[in-house]
Amino acid sequence: MRGCTPDPALMADGRPVVAVFRAPVFNASESFVQEQASGLRRYQPLVVGLEDKGNVSPALEGRIWLPNGPIAATYTKLTGRSGWIARRLQDFHPALVHAHFAQDGLTALGLARRLGVPLVTSLRGHDLMRSRASQLFSGQASWMAYALRRKRLMREGALFLTECDVLRTAAIRQGFPEDRVLTHYHGVDMSRFDGARNRVEEGLILHVGKLVEKKGTADLIDAFTRVVVHRPDARLVIVGDGPLRPFLEAQADKAGMRERIQFTGVLPAEAVAAWLARAAIVAIPSRTAHDGDAEGIPNIALEASAAACPVVATRHMGLREAVIDAKTGLLVREGSIAALSDALLYLLASPRRAAALGEAGRALMVSRFAFADQMERLEGLYDTLRAGGVPMA
Repeated sequence: MRGCTPDPALMADGRPVVAVFRAPVFNASESFVQEQASGLRRYQPLVVGLEDKGNVSPALEGRIWLPNGPIAATYTKLTGRSGWIARRLQDFHPALVHAHFAQDGLTALGLARRLGVPLVTSLRGHDLMRSRASQLFSGQASWMAYALRRKRLMREGALFLTECDVLRTAAIRQGFPEDRVLTHYHGVDMSRFDGARNRVEEGLILHVGKLVEKKGTADLIDAFTRVVVHRPDARLVIVGDGPLRPFLEAQADKAGMRERIQFTGVLPAEAVAAWLARAAIVAIPSRTAHDGDAEGIPNIALEASAAACPVVATRHMGLREAVIDAKTGLLVREGSIAALSDALLYLLASPRRAAALGEAGRALMVSRFAFADQMERLEGLYDTLRAGGVPMA
């Protein structure tokens, strides 16, 4: 897909164009970016990137722009100079630029300026919470540039969207302007989950996410070894991949749990939905990593509740907004193996209670996190910016 050029039919579509900027198009764990882009209705997406990762959904085919080689891309990441991109996009007349993650917001700032349109930046979690030192010494051009020049983004960005209130507070504390930072939930497509729970497997605990420190997977494996003592029928399915997978597999082996813990690797959305229909519990033991990296609201928290699957999670960042303790799931102290195993055992032993929590979770998704409602609000924010206004919470 390198050197990909958008379909000229976009210009005949008639809807205003949103230049959706994400330097890697796309990391495998970033389905939420593609879902939001393809979920636009009154606007149409044109995805602008610098690097082909080969993970584009069919809904965005023909809507991708990528450069021909890595040299110009690296130059743009380091300097933020993107006039050459603007010249190639000007025929599509973008109405605004929407960048995902703070480092891409900084990279896209020059693009928005050259196009003469507002820049919206979604702040997702690790871009706010990761320490400045770890950004500077990351060895990644975009991270180093952001650590050095982030105040420029704070000054010039038109609007900043955080996926939970906790991240909004963190952004304001760092210096992002309070009147231009709004919480905007990504939302979940309820149509993907029918709420049927007639295939639940007793003892099946599901965990979904990129296998990195902040997901707390190592804590979950330790907690699971305690669960098995009291529930010999329990098994744990871990969906996802990442740099910690070899360590986690070795941890499971050492604990003698390899026969009870299944690592599936990355699965498509349909397969994850199928596991959600079978799981007795979804475990989300997120924690703050040593470099400060943290989550906003993990997408699996929304999907689990949409599927009426009860959740056991930690009191970590935005999870407290997506899971209401003792009403739609159970929340435990971050990093507490004992509390995590106790909560899992309680729900495994209380299927009626677990079912009630799951149903309440689904109702919460309908009322607060429905994808269609959140997309309508997002397009309303776009309207206000295009009209020269300042969106209000």
